[in-house]
Formats: sequence, C-alpha cells, structure tokens
Amino acid sequence: MKGCAITIVASLVVLGCGGSEESQPARDTSDVGISADSVRERMRTLASDAFMGRGPGHPGGDLASQYIADRFRDYRLEPVEGSYFQPVPMIGYAPRAEDVRLSIAGPGGEVHAGYLDDFVLIPGDPQAASVSGSGELVFVGYGIDAPEEGWNDFAGTDVSGKFILILVSDPPAPADEPDLFDGRAMTYYGRWTYKWEEAARQGALGALIVHETGPAGYPWSVVRGGRAGEQFSLPPDPKAPKPARMLGWVTREAASRMLALAGLDYTELKAEAGRRGFAPVPTGLRVSGSVDSDVRQLQTRNVVGLVRGSERPDEVITLTSHYDHFGVGEAIQGDSIYNGAYDNASGTALLLELARVMAAYPDRPARSILFIATAAEEQGLLGAQWYVQSPLMPLARTVAEINIDGANLWGETDDVTVQGEERSELGALVHARAEQLGLEIMPDAEPEKGFFFRSDHFPFARAGIPSLYVEHGRRYRGRPADYGQRIQEAYTAERYHSPQDEFSDSFTFAGAVQQGTMVFLVSLDIAMSDAWPEWHVGQEFKSARDAMMPAR
Repeated sequence: MKGCAITIVASLVVLGCGGSEESQPARDTSDVGISADSVRERMRTLASDAFMGRGPGHPGGDLASQYIADRFRDYRLEPVEGSYFQPVPMIGYAPRAEDVRLSIAGPGGEVHAGYLDDFVLIPGDPQAASVSGSGELVFVGYGIDAPEEGWNDFAGTDVSGKFILILVSDPPAPADEPDLFDGRAMTYYGRWTYKWEEAARQGALGALIVHETGPAGYPWSVVRGGRAGEQFSLPPDPKAPKPARMLGWVTREAASRMLALAGLDYTELKAEAGRRGFAPVPTGLRVSGSVDSDVRQLQTRNVVGLVRGSERPDEVITLTSHYDHFGVGEAIQGDSIYNGAYDNASGTALLLELARVMAAYPDRPARSILFIATAAEEQGLLGAQWYVQSPLMPLARTVAEINIDGANLWGETDDVTVQGEERSELGALVHARAEQLGLEIMPDAEPEKGFFFRSDHFPFARAGIPSLYVEHGRRYRGRPADYGQRIQEAYTAERYHSPQDEFSDSFTFAGAVQQGTMVFLVSLDIAMSDAWPEWHVGQEFKSARDAMMPAR
C-alpha cells in the first residue's frame, strides 16, 4: 500500500493511493453476522474426547480435518485443485525412553542426567533410527551470530564435532544500548528454532538449550510434554545445512550440575554471555549422548477452502488457524487426552465461523480469500511451513496473511493486540478498524516471549508475506484491571500444552465475536482494495517480499 492513506467516515472506508481514491461498500461494523453460539459449538466438538486431542498422523487428527472439510463444503467454499485437503508429508519419530541417554564427565566426576526430568534429546535427522556421539561441551552463551548487531557468540571458536550449551532468548539490552536485539522484545535470534539452525551452520555435533521458565515463557512441563511421545518433522530440506546429530533441552538445574563438574558457575557464565565481547567457553567436559527412535513415514493434511474473488481471483489473502494438538500422551492428573480447547480448538472454531460468514456475505470480495486450517503447528509450524514450501496459490500473488491462535473465551475487552501490526502497512487498516470498533490497539504485553515467531503466520512472514496474528485483548469490561493478566498466567501455569486445556461451560464467546469481527473487517478491507501492503523499511522480511515483486 505504498503511498496509501486511509480515511474512515462512518462505516465507509476510503483508501487513497498515490492521489487516487477507492470507496468500499458501506457496512455495519457492529455486527457482521458472527455467531457466538456457532463458535461455542464448533469448539465444543473439536475439543471433545471423541477427537482424541487431534494429534497429527493419528485417527483424531484425521477426524478433525474431515470435520473441518465438511464444514467448508457446507458453507460452499471452493476446494482447491479439486480437494479440501493439502497432504503434508511428515516423518514421525518416537524416542524410546530406555534408549535416550545423556552423561557428562569431567574433573569433578560424572553426571548421568534423567530423561524427561533433566533433559530431552531428539535426533537432528528425524529419519535416523539410532544416533550417538560424544564431544567436548562448549558454552556459547546465547548462540547468536548477528552481524547487523555486531554480535557473534562463536567468534574465534570452532565448535564442529562438539556439543554446545546455549541460553534461551536474546542477550539483555544494557542501559547504554537500549535497542540491542529490540530491547525487551524477543527477536528471532531468541527462538529455540534459530539456535538449532545456527548450531547446524556451525557444524556442532549436539546442541543443548538451557530451559528457564521466565525467558522461555512456559514451564519445563511444556518441554517435557511436547517431547515425551512421538514427534514429527517435515522431510529434510536438501538445501539446508546438515543438522546437528542430537538436539535437546536441559533444565537450568541440570546445566548448573554439569558446569560445576568443571568448576564453572552457571550464573556467572550467563552474566558474562550478556556482555559484548563474550567469548565461547570450552569447559573441558565430555558429553556423551544417544537416542534410539521408532521411525515412520506418514501424512497429515492442511484443510483449505476458497472464497473466490469477483474481480482479481488470482490475488489471495490467506487466513490461518491450526487445528492440531498433542493427541494422547503422558497422563497428567489422571488424564492423557490433550484436548487443546483454547489452543487451538477455539481459534479453529472462529476460523470456521469466519469462513461461513465470508462465503455468505453480500459484498463479494474482489480478491480471493483462502481459509487454511493448518496441521502440525505444535510440532514446529509444520503445516504452515509446508504450505509456504508448496503453495496452492503462488506466494507472489499472496497479498497478506492473517492468523488466529486462541479465541477469547472470557468476555468482551476494551483493547486488542495484533502481533505484527507495527511491521507493515497492514497496521493502518488494523488501527482504523480498531477505532471503529471502539478497541484500543495495545502492544504485546509480553514481548520478551516472542509470540510473533511462534504461530502459523510466521512461515508466511519469513517468506515475505506481510502478516498479522490477531490476539484478543486483556482489559476485560466490568472486570478488575489485572483480570486478563491473571487468566493468562493461570492458563500458562496450569493448562498450556497439558490435558487440562479442556472445554468449559463457563466460557463466554462475546469476546471471540469481537476478535472475529476485527479479523473479518481487516480481511475484507484488504480483499476489496487494489493496493499491495508492504513491509516497513528495516523489517527483516522486506527483502524476501521485494524479491517477489517482479513476479507480480
């Protein structure tokens, strides 16, 4: 939308682009027809035990994807390439608990870490049924090589053939450099996915990330639960660097015990790692690890439905929400079905309702809107990543991406948070619609947790597509000021990625209607416009978008 201005007059949206004006059809923004009851019942169904936690590659996941496809058919969305399904090839690998080992030996003795209690370990190549190896342990601080920040945690040290111990998150920004690594906000350098990718580029034999609940944004139980059973990966990308042979997490307590064998103090090393000029620390410790897994080839599937544009059907806006969860796994409090009610039966239910309303809306969008219920998000955004690698509609003709991961279940709010609105020209549309709806745009309350990098819009953003992740607000109407914060903290501590994330009749869906109305109107604004939104200057994904421009 280069050179575009947006004016709101009542419910008329006027986009001014380079001196021209385009008028959108007037519409009542207070009620676009989203039904709270429909969202409730779709969510109740998807989060029920009958769907067995919607695990990818398992019967519950197939039942969920068929249920979503049936709803797309009911709402008269079009299939794409003759189908409502996009197959997603995966490799399933289940480490055998008795055959996963990690030990550390040094001058102070030897530590045998306990699988799941102290560490988790997976093969870097998911196709490998058995991996093992040993090497020196090198502490590499935050494991970051960021030339634009003048930061290299590997400077002067060759870690090929060695195990590296890595801190989670970004280095802290000092008082004299408040914008270092975006200050309080996490950058992609802080994500565990980046750290494992960098370990591959550095040629490490193994990579162990130290888990800390605060910087990670979730407790050790989430790491343990997510790595205890069968896990999934896309087939290896032949263009990517060869991964480290073993990848894992260790608790802070286990890391401290390891380092103590060499007379090193974890707290002191962490403090040193946060300062410019940090140099990797060879510990003299020797790590030995091994993982034996049961491996299988399988498929899951994204579910897709198209509302075809009336004027420029080859230009598309994607709307995503992941339908998968963890299936049946380790029992917690006597329950082994990971229903994933809030995460993300709620978002999928709202996506279905948006599809229903958009397909029936009297103002047919000029551009196409592709609804994608993505698979295997909990396994590392795999369904979204596969779509970006093998798009059903060209990425060069994809105008924007909007994602929902968690619908509001606790009531109406006076605010809304939209991840990514500050990164591109889509933010102007978000702010205009929020003002119309009486919502204040609030910045991410927890920028240090890096939510922009943790859901299915991110593979689209990384490929260059301007992207938004529409969360709900936290200032609940008629509730104490800290009500939203208390809900989020309790959810993260007690239910996130556990069987306790279940449907409750106490949930209320007026806030989900608010959230869905925002997504609907912003999507329709983009679909009715002929402008192409751009990333703001300085955004790391702008170059990928610019490279696509000639193809348009």
